Amino acid sequence: MPGFSGTRVLVALGIGLLLGTAMAWFLFLIVLHTPADVHDSRLQAFLVMVVICGGLAGVVIETTRQLRASSSDPAYHQHWWAKNRVSRRRDGRS
Repeated sequence: MPGFSGTRVLVALGIGLLLGTAMAWFLFLIVLHTPADVHDSRLQAFLVMVVICGGLAGVVIETTRQLRASSSDPAYHQHWWAKNRVSRRRDGRS
């Protein structure tokens, strides 16, 4: 079983922050080119939240993936699509 790698989590954090920054830039450009009147501090707070959520998503996905891979319970290693395929074959629906 592989161990938990904090380095991979930090790399996932960096990737998530980069994706969050790209999304925040995209949203900033949309708001900039619309007639909406949004106060600068509110827009800045919203964009910071988007970047933070991107980083958090990266950390959560990588942590969950590592914990699932290192689990000794065989139920964690079964995939939902494989279960559905096996149950359909038993029912004769292929």
